Amino acid sequence: MLESIQEIIRTNNLAVLATCAENQPHCSLMAYASLDDFRLIYMMTQKDSRKFRNISANPRVSLMVDTRLDNPENRPSIKALTIGGICRPAAQIDQARLKDLLLQSHPQLKNLSAQQDAVVMEITAESFLLLDGVDNAFFVDLSRK
Repeated sequence: MLESIQEIIRTNNLAVLATCAENQPHCSLMAYASLDDFRLIYMMTQKDSRKFRNISANPRVSLMVDTRLDNPENRPSIKALTIGGICRPAAQIDQARLKDLLLQSHPQLKNLSAQQDAVVMEITAESFLLLDGVDNAFFVDLSRK
């Protein structure tokens, strides 16, 4: 099952990020990148964004990646991966390298990355929930490993 999860993370590069602060949820469409360790996901935002403020107040996030664009005519084949984890700014020493990583697959982020308050955020996955169609669910709890 982990191979299927890795494949979804590797072959996609957009996700919906859900944050919450003061009991108010907020979703954002995000470009992401990951290194070989599929447990770390990187995204970029501005420090004055609502998502950054939410993460600063509550670092627990949920990220949803799906395969709906792979075969849009065959809805039963759609897979949806929900990643639960902790999000925080990546280490300052890694910011430039991680911005370059994101720009390799997301050149549209060039203007954002050049802004003074742009920051790369790092999600450390704690769980994966893979839905394969409408009736097959697989849960992996990484926090107990």
